[in-house]
Amino acid sequence: MSLNTRKKRKKELREEYIEQDGLIFQLPDEMLLYLFRYLDTEDLVLVASVCKLFRILAFDEKLWKVVDLTKKSYSNRVLVKFFRRFSNKCTETLKISGAPNGKKAKNNLIKLPPYTEQLSHFIRTSYSNLRYLHISKYDFRDDSTACKNITYLPSNLKGLYLRKCEMLMTSIQGTSDFLKIPKCPLKNSTFDFSLQQLEILSFEQSSCLGLVSVRYIPDLCPNLVELNLNGCFRITRTRTFTDTLLSFHNTLRRLYLKDTQVDDDTIHCICRKLKLLTALDIRSCKYVTRNIVQNLLTLKQLEELFADDIIKIEYEQTKV
Repeated sequence: MSLNTRKKRKKELREEYIEQDGLIFQLPDEMLLYLFRYLDTEDLVLVASVCKLFRILAFDEKLWKVVDLTKKSYSNRVLVKFFRRFSNKCTETLKISGAPNGKKAKNNLIKLPPYTEQLSHFIRTSYSNLRYLHISKYDFRDDSTACKNITYLPSNLKGLYLRKCEMLMTSIQGTSDFLKIPKCPLKNSTFDFSLQQLEILSFEQSSCLGLVSVRYIPDLCPNLVELNLNGCFRITRTRTFTDTLLSFHNTLRRLYLKDTQVDDDTIHCICRKLKLLTALDIRSCKYVTRNIVQNLLTLKQLEELFADDIIKIEYEQTKV
């Protein structure tokens, strides 16, 4: 028997059905698909290795609408390998979380892994119909291979969530800002310079995000419905920030400002101009006082208010 024949036979033996005399194999395919819906992405890959039947069902398109790889932290190399092997045009939501590389910064904090151009490339090519991208615990700054601008990300997104990420900001040395639309085409880029379709933008707990960066958001994604700045404590009470928010007066419906340094004047302007708001989060904003309750009452479409107890209680009582 030749070497090629032996390899072929070995492959056929690996792919043979296991003995299917268990009760689970008596269930109809529809029931198995329903059960597989409760499995994580990693578990689906493991289930697919059980037998041919499970492999067919585990790779059903309905189960790959959401690819969640945040159960564990994987290195960039492993993620790229996964994207190449399990590309899927039906995937609409992708969630990834960076794996600490073991190195520590000068302040003894764990250094975040770089979000590289290679990683971004395989996300775009492997999931061409992606609509929602969740990126947690990545660094867009210090590595030579890291994405230096947000326009490296897929341009057809409706929701972009950057959680606990570190991003470039304009510096004294003239470092380009991560959110600033480049004046000239990016190297090897064939994608749009703005995220015109983006409706949800979240920088939750991305502490390095400051006012200089935020001012570019209206040009980058002018049609925002939701903006999440929870935990961005560098956001301060300035006219520049207020004007940035007010530029979305025709679209913005959900605004999250927990732990920022906005004040009563900021909330007053928000209530005066952003009349479409249905959700507002102003918890732990130390410069916001109960004096804004009357302003909040002018937001007739407001359905969810997240505020400190003293404000929330007075708002509810006055509203009644």
